[in-house]
Amino acid sequence: MNFRTTLALVALLGLPALTFAQTYPPVATLPLQGQTVVPSYHLGVGYQKTTHLVFPFPVAYVDLGSADIIADKAQNAENIVKVKANVIGFAQTNMTVLTTDGKLYSFLVDFEKDPRVINVNFTGIAPSLNNPAAGSLNKNMVQFTNVDLTENQLMSYSAAILEKKRMVRGHDEKKDNITLGLRGMYTKDDAFFFQLYLFNSSNISYDIDFIKFTVRDKKLMKRTAVQESQISPIYVYNGERGTIPGAAMIEKVFAFHKFTIPEDKVLVVEMFERGGGRQLSLKLSNKDILQARRLKDVGPKTQVTQVSPAQPLSSN
Repeated sequence: MNFRTTLALVALLGLPALTFAQTYPPVATLPLQGQTVVPSYHLGVGYQKTTHLVFPFPVAYVDLGSADIIADKAQNAENIVKVKANVIGFAQTNMTVLTTDGKLYSFLVDFEKDPRVINVNFTGIAPSLNNPAAGSLNKNMVQFTNVDLTENQLMSYSAAILEKKRMVRGHDEKKDNITLGLRGMYTKDDAFFFQLYLFNSSNISYDIDFIKFTVRDKKLMKRTAVQESQISPIYVYNGERGTIPGAAMIEKVFAFHKFTIPEDKVLVVEMFERGGGRQLSLKLSNKDILQARRLKDVGPKTQVTQVSPAQPLSSN
């Protein structure tokens, strides 16, 4: 008697149904106790304003619950994180910050059209008494990045880079008549320089909110906070140039402490528009980064010049 015949006989005689599914013991769960729960701060962020968080120790890790908010460490300040909305009216999300002393800060983040609190101090150090009405930071609150080269040297090397012909091709992203491209990569001692060009072929000016560099997992290019880490520059040449006029190009040089990335990661360069939706990004592999050229010493007579505010796009 085969298996099908047996089942038919059981149904005909009205015998109790047989179950062949394997049973498992119930899964034990433990309730969360008060001492195991990390409380969360409430944070309201806006689209037109940037909120700054000042921590008592350098920031080692930032985790964003969704792409509806954007965050980055402040330039040259290891313990300050800046946050703002990337989407107007986003649903509540979360953000987690881990500092080098091992403390974890948890935030529930909501959209606020006009946030009333835009600077939050976790250091326990009171603001400067020189101008308390302005909320000035005490100099002991900010922990600045150690820079191997002086600012004058970084400026001189950056200016010399802008005089060079284009050394990198094929790393350009164009969207809505805006182009974000890489022209060159250079090293000098322990510094790493990225030369970017930003070209606006439209008649509408482009206001730069910020440009950030992020290391992400190559296989998970969709934004997942656990798979990304941000790299903050130690110096930005032409950093004050915040607008790309219509039918014009500007160049910026970003200097970093020298680094490489694993083979399964990519370096993502992103540019965000202030009050607009023209957001661009380009990707670099570790193989690309290793093509960086060595900079020669810059002599004392090197002249530091600024880029023309309406420089046409060049194929060099």
